[in-house]
Amino acid sequence: MNPDSLKADLHVHSKYSTRPSQWILQKIGCPESFTEPLALYARARELGMDLVTITDHNTIAGSLEIAHLANTFISEEITSYFPEDQCKLHILVYNITESQHEEISRLRENVFELIGYLTREGIINALAHPLYSPNDRLTIGHLEQMLLLFKNFEMNGSRSQEQNNVLSTILASLTKEDIDFLANKHGLQPVGMEPWRKNCIAGSDDHSALNIARSYTEVLGAHSLEEFLTGFEQQKVQIHGQ
Repeated sequence: MNPDSLKADLHVHSKYSTRPSQWILQKIGCPESFTEPLALYARARELGMDLVTITDHNTIAGSLEIAHLANTFISEEITSYFPEDQCKLHILVYNITESQHEEISRLRENVFELIGYLTREGIINALAHPLYSPNDRLTIGHLEQMLLLFKNFEMNGSRSQEQNNVLSTILASLTKEDIDFLANKHGLQPVGMEPWRKNCIAGSDDHSALNIARSYTEVLGAHSLEEFLTGFEQQKVQIHGQ
């Protein structure tokens, strides 16, 4: 362990992620994961993760089950939508309270209302697997709006490296002029003080405890959870894995 940094796999699922994306699994009532939260915690720590969180779909039950253990924080993966056409996107939110989870659940049907709330509350969030379309409705227009709505973008351990490379290239090439153009085009206020400067985080998107920590995020100079999360904004992040 590097004493001057902290590491965490920022996208992990437990048995509380109960609705799989594949229709056939939904049909037979199969959950998305069978993994016990305590087993995830033990495995992540064994593999060198300094901090552990669980990002189940639209629930914090998995995170709450390990919340009494050291070096944990409460997170979830939210399913949200563009209200005009119901294009679905997944948003990772970190270090939230139970009351914040309740408000997130109330607002999640409209991504613009949700992002407004997360911004006002100062809740660290990231767009999960940005180039993957959960319900096959993603367009260039949606992607342009995502570039305005999000500061942090996930390099997802369950997606192809080609997809992650394309995303990295897009983010690295953004300029102030690009963001100004997109803001005027879509009538959206971009998020962040310098919205053309994006951060990349990494998570395994593990559903089985077999791939946990194969992709993870390291924040340099962090010695606490607060420093780990603020390191996103200070661009002290290094991503690792495959």
